[in-house]
Amino acid sequence: MKVFLPLNIRIDDKKILFIGGGNIALHKIQTVERYTRNITIVATEIHDALKGKGFEIVCKKYEETDLDGFFLVYAATDSFEVNRKVKADAAARGIMVNVVDNRELSDFISPAVIKENEMTIAVSSNGQDVKKAVAWRNRIREMFRDG
Repeated sequence: MKVFLPLNIRIDDKKILFIGGGNIALHKIQTVERYTRNITIVATEIHDALKGKGFEIVCKKYEETDLDGFFLVYAATDSFEVNRKVKADAAARGIMVNVVDNRELSDFISPAVIKENEMTIAVSSNGQDVKKAVAWRNRIREMFRDG
């Protein structure tokens, strides 16, 4: 069983790559963009909600060289084969990868987050029950709002 260490990583000065530009990528990008705008998306199709946000967008199929110069990578396509190839290619280069919705292939996971100014609360189920982590996060958010 994989166990993930919860930690905070400074990414405001790091390059983050998303392979995939659809709904799967959209949800992860919405979390990451709260911490950095230094996001590149490589995909054959881009969700309308991602256009015009200032991200670097490269419309093409994934190639191993797309990983050059990136600190973290999110494999966020709807193709298991492409996601697995991104993972293998990144591992060969020493780049950590989150294969969205596949904790077994992921080097890191993203928790359910509450961010208010300089305070951040992260809730994680170790990637086993995302819905439960989101429910806990929402309950914690309500507790703070209710005082």
